Parts: sequence; structure tokens; C-alpha cells
Amino acid sequence: MSKSHYAIRTLLCVSILSVLAACGGGSSTDETVDSDTSVDAGTGTDTGNDSDSSTTTCDSPMTELSSAYLEFVAAPNVTIVLSEDGCTVSLESAGKPDHTSSYWDSGNASGLYVEPEDETLFNQKRSPGDIEDYLNDFDLTVPVSPELAATSSATPLGAIGIALSGAPIFNDSEGTGDVSIGVIQGFDRNGPQTYHYHLEPQAISYDDDSLVGIMADGFFIFGRRCYSTVDYPTDLDESNGHTSVTLYTGASEEDAEYHYHISNEQYLNGEYYLIFPGNFQGTPSDIN
Repeated sequence: MSKSHYAIRTLLCVSILSVLAACGGGSSTDETVDSDTSVDAGTGTDTGNDSDSSTTTCDSPMTELSSAYLEFVAAPNVTIVLSEDGCTVSLESAGKPDHTSSYWDSGNASGLYVEPEDETLFNQKRSPGDIEDYLNDFDLTVPVSPELAATSSATPLGAIGIALSGAPIFNDSEGTGDVSIGVIQGFDRNGPQTYHYHLEPQAISYDDDSLVGIMADGFFIFGRRCYSTVDYPTDLDESNGHTSVTLYTGASEEDAEYHYHISNEQYLNGEYYLIFPGNFQGTPSDIN
């Protein structure tokens, strides 16, 4: 399969569930990356000028970010820093996507506004607010070598991962129930406003093996297809995860890494695919 990750990310989000209510809420925060920390713009590596550096140790520290993490370095809406000790990676996003959407202000100051495919339906179901209005920051720190936990853990409402676009990933629930066709059509008026994904975000991945983002337990999540077989994986666990090589690992069996995939099960009898309907298989960190 040919790779066109950046071309895919410029696609219009058709059939994407990018709703504007927090479903329990991404929380606003004033926390930012420490201004005393100097970061190499090419690798996202902490150059060691942090006056309050961590004393945490790990078995396999990184000396530079892996190629998968470098995708986040290249992403315009995500800031990523490798800790001085090489044991953790911190990501920060303002929650605003880098792709086109009808939820940008129609004045198009962002340059990313597009008219909805069905303007009548969209205007009837549109959630209030524009992306420019959002004040939500999302901060996540994960270990460089996440491990599978002894038992899985349920995902909470709100942000459970951060996508390459900068938007947060949410689970398969909306408020107290499942995501409904009304939500998919853009209708949700509950809770604080924040742009997020419940379904396969076609501006990032559409029926392919593209890197979609990172979950709160530190494991990457990819599109519905598997890079190692160029087909839909058949050995997934209950969280749509498995261990195999990816575009960002070596090709040998020893290079295989555990990761998740977007669910390939059609949702609501339509061309909708939930990003993450399962449990965390690792130990999740808080997304603040």
C-alpha cells in the first residue's frame, strides 16, 4: 500500500464525528510546557536546561524521539518534549485541528473553513460555537516504553487520547449513552464546547494504516488496516490492539510493538467506525 499520510490529512472530514460538546468534558488548564526547558525543534528533545528536571529512571530511556513521535513534532498544533532523562514524552495541544471543517468560523480567518456538504441538515444539527472559540488545552505525559497492564481499564468521558491533528480523541459514549446518529450529524448541545473525534477522522486516516494519534496509556493508534499485512488485522484483542511491526518500526519480528487500530466494525449500520470503543490495555495517564 502506498503511503500518503500528509495527503490524507488534508481531506475534508466526510462522515467524521467531530462534535462540539465535551461529553463529560475536556478540561481547561493553564498548564504549559516549562519555559525554562529548551527543546530541539528538529527532534523535540529536551536539551537539558530545565531547572526542575525529573529524577525518574527507566530501563530503556530514549536519547531522541522515535519516528512515530516525530510525526507529532511535525504537526502544527501539537507540542512534544522528550524528558531530560529520556523516560517520558509530554504532549500539549490546544485542541484545535489542523484540517478543514465546517465548524471553523465561516468568515474563514483560519483559512480552513469549508461549506458543509448538506447545508440544510448541518444548520439544523450544528452544535453551537466555532473552533476559534475553544479555550481547551490538553496535556498528556506518557512513558517512552509503555507496558501492557495486568488488567485493562475502562475509558472515561472526555479526552482519552490526542490525535495528530491536535484534536482530542473521545470514546464511544456521549453523555450517559452511546454515540447516536443525531450526534454523528453534529447535534449535541450538552457541556462545554470542544472539538473532538469519536469516529474515524477521515482528514487523518480513511481505511488505511496511517498513524492517527496516541492514547492516554502511551500506545499509538493507527487506521483500520495493518501495515504489516496491508489488510485488516485478524488478531486484535478486545481493544482492537495487537503486536506487530508498523511503518515506524524495523521490519523484523523483534521490532514489533503493541498498538491499537480504529475499529473496523461498522457503527449504526453506516460508514462510521469508532476510534476506540474498548478499554485501555496499558496504564493510562491523565489528560489535563
